[in-house]
Amino acid sequence: MAEVYNYQKALKQDIVIRKISEDMTLPVGISVKPAIIFFSSIAVIYLIFHVPLQAFYHTNSDLGKLVYVGAYIGLPTGIVTLSNKVKPDGLGLVQYAISIATFGIKRILNRTVYYHDRVLPTGYFEASHMADTPVIIEERRQDEQS
Repeated sequence: MAEVYNYQKALKQDIVIRKISEDMTLPVGISVKPAIIFFSSIAVIYLIFHVPLQAFYHTNSDLGKLVYVGAYIGLPTGIVTLSNKVKPDGLGLVQYAISIATFGIKRILNRTVYYHDRVLPTGYFEASHMADTPVIIEERRQDEQS
């Protein structure tokens, strides 16, 4: 009888770039997900903060160099570190963002949405699924018990 192999662990492995071409190899492998997060965060920081950083650099050039390094190297490094540590719903941030986007697209297109292998009915999040009557728990003191 053939043994069943679980491919889930193999497919969850990060893609790592170690060789650029036939002649060039990197001394350390670079994971693709953190690299994409790093460079995309640099692009977002550039689009949002470039003009204020440039104005700050022109008023104070010595401190402006440190601010540039902190903004373009420190912030993306912190974002990558945070994205590696934070696991909402047990997923990485990229997978979590993709799941939220696909959920939103399915809701817009009125497609069936599954959550933990169960179908969510239409209007599930619009209706309240909590109890309407509040439950009050009172604590009894020692002197009242005797």
